[in-house]
Amino acid sequence: MVKETHLDGGFSWPDDRRIAVTLTFDFQGGEDIRPLADGKIDHEKYTQAEYGPNTAIWRILGILEEEQVKATFLTCGGIARRYPDAVKAIAAKGHEVAGHGYHHEVARNLTREEEREVIRKTSAIIEATAGGEPVGWRSCTQSPNSLELLMERGYLWNSNSFSHDLPFLWQADGRELVELPRQPFGDGRTYAHRDAGNPDDTLVIWKALFDELYEESKLEPAYCPFQFHPYISGRPGRARTLRRIIQHMKKAEGVWFATGGEVARWCLDELFKPDRAEAAPRKLAHGS
Repeated sequence: MVKETHLDGGFSWPDDRRIAVTLTFDFQGGEDIRPLADGKIDHEKYTQAEYGPNTAIWRILGILEEEQVKATFLTCGGIARRYPDAVKAIAAKGHEVAGHGYHHEVARNLTREEEREVIRKTSAIIEATAGGEPVGWRSCTQSPNSLELLMERGYLWNSNSFSHDLPFLWQADGRELVELPRQPFGDGRTYAHRDAGNPDDTLVIWKALFDELYEESKLEPAYCPFQFHPYISGRPGRARTLRRIIQHMKKAEGVWFATGGEVARWCLDELFKPDRAEAAPRKLAHGS
């Protein structure tokens, strides 16, 4: 049984920052393009998705470097195998490389053993290309086995829940896994489709997300996660929107731009450590 644990007050960020922002990129190419009924691949959809690892990743890395912020790239194992230079460049620039399945598998459709093998293969190829085994994971959906399998593998954090604003903890059999919640305003939704949508409308949504959480952070520290895809947000015009939301947040005081791993490590070491339990009682709930 996996137990879900939340802090009941006492949440904080390093140096008393008001809000933590994670910029996460689901780094995939044509992995999620499934064959049509006749077995053929939709060439237009596939090549649009392949824009991410071929072209957009370099534009995004340039923006992040110019804006001096670090990000997390949740990377498909197949991308690490097919585009090792891109993955090596991500790691060389100080960004985090996390796992995102191997071929963007739908986790809930996998058996326990199949999902275990996906996590193993993905971890191994990322370690070989990025120079370190990933400690974070986001799958395409989540299965009833995902949390336990990630704990079994020794992962530090997962990011698949939309249920809460602040990070929380999963526990089972003496193991722990930090959950970094998501918000349903990533580019896959704000643009409606990989080849449609208005960048200005997307910027309005993203600013509203940050601004409201930032306002609330006057009372209690807040967490603001962003989910992007290079093949969506790395297109000309859309990349400008990515830069503008980063610049907008940089103007605010007390913002901590951190990778998923940095946020999760802080939560585990500082917020959920045993000696904090008495000072900040936890609300406990049971999950599957």
